[in-house]
Amino acid sequence: MSIQPEFSSRRAEGFKRIIVAGVTGGVRPYGLEATLYSEESDFVKALESQPPNMGRTVIMRTLEASIVLDPVQMKSTHQWLGNLVKEYERVYGTIPSPEELQSKASRDPNQ
Repeated sequence: MSIQPEFSSRRAEGFKRIIVAGVTGGVRPYGLEATLYSEESDFVKALESQPPNMGRTVIMRTLEASIVLDPVQMKSTHQWLGNLVKEYERVYGTIPSPEELQSKASRDPNQ
């Protein structure tokens, strides 16, 4: 006879939602360590000149969190994300690769 425990969930006191602009990190002996960061535009310097010089816009990156995944969770997360990408593309269309975006940007003079 199998006894299934009851599960419940709650948010940690410091829980926050992060809009991820990028991830950096790498493989470690214990698995994967990844740092998530967000980005926001700071227009203060751009607006200090007359006329405003948008070339002086500063992109502020904030390191939001670091996560560590053991090898089993690395593989599980890889499979989970792969399935989500397939589902997203099935519903919304193909997601361009970073290389495709860079190539398009270099061909488009209005970028």
